[in-house]
Amino acid sequence: MRQTTSRTGTKSSALDLPRTPTGFTQVFHALRARPPRRGVRLPAEPPWRTEYVARDADGPRLALGEFGYGPDEIGRWRGRADDTALIGPLRVLTEEGLGHLVEVCANLERAADSSGFIATRRLRGADLLSPFVNNMIRDRNFLVTCSRLVGVPLIPHPLRLPTAQINYSEGRGRRPEIVRWHRDGMDYVFTIQLNGHEDYEGGRFTYFRGRTDEFPGAVPGDDRIREAPCRERGATLFLHGSHIFHAVTPVTEGHRAVLVISLFCPYFARRDSNTFWHLAGDDGIPATVPGWLRLKWPVRNPAVDFSLRAGCPVITWDDLRAP
Repeated sequence: MRQTTSRTGTKSSALDLPRTPTGFTQVFHALRARPPRRGVRLPAEPPWRTEYVARDADGPRLALGEFGYGPDEIGRWRGRADDTALIGPLRVLTEEGLGHLVEVCANLERAADSSGFIATRRLRGADLLSPFVNNMIRDRNFLVTCSRLVGVPLIPHPLRLPTAQINYSEGRGRRPEIVRWHRDGMDYVFTIQLNGHEDYEGGRFTYFRGRTDEFPGAVPGDDRIREAPCRERGATLFLHGSHIFHAVTPVTEGHRAVLVISLFCPYFARRDSNTFWHLAGDDGIPATVPGWLRLKWPVRNPAVDFSLRAGCPVITWDDLRAP
């Protein structure tokens, strides 16, 4: 998989997917949304080990400029640009680590809920239920690897519920499960395929290679509708989620599972793209308010203060230097 992208052969069907609700419909979803289920009995998990992070993880990449964003729309910190749009497919876990993650996420499916907001069926806050997922996304080696890939210091997002989400899709005849066209509230998003294309039909990760404000003008046959070739088990994709419209086509047969990890750059906290109603549409208003308020508390030292809120090691610009 040398090329970063390939054009999808189902452009028109991809554009036919619904978009994430907005306006009053979004508020309606927030009023009826339920927080993730807790108290689900799960089997014992294998321990996470830092050795499960793949060495020298890297893959093909695209910059935000290639999506039409200008220099004044790209975040900068003392001359360092936050300009990575998409990376992958690549591998961030060893085969042994991936095998354990697949087992853990399969057991977590019993806690998944249905949703009509973005993903049809998903588990929010997977790290709150799984010690393995919690320790993986807060492992210093894992965070430094992700940070070096993207080019900015990254930690788990301080908003706990969206930090680790597992999307489950299964062919269900007349009502296939999908991920709607949307852009993320999170800026730094990694997706890890938990099974391969041999396990399902459909389920293509599709994105719009253009600015988000240009997406409403896309029409069937538009060559900016692309498919990211990440259908192999363990294939990982980074997406600057708030700047790219993306969706997943219907799974018509079989079963597809993907872990979505949302990270956060403390140095660009003021540019964080989350809106209250985007979060509340998935988790409901009562579950959103506490985390939202904590995210807005002022900080003196971004790297330290936000790391404490996320419960993880401090990651700084110095950690981006090659060892």
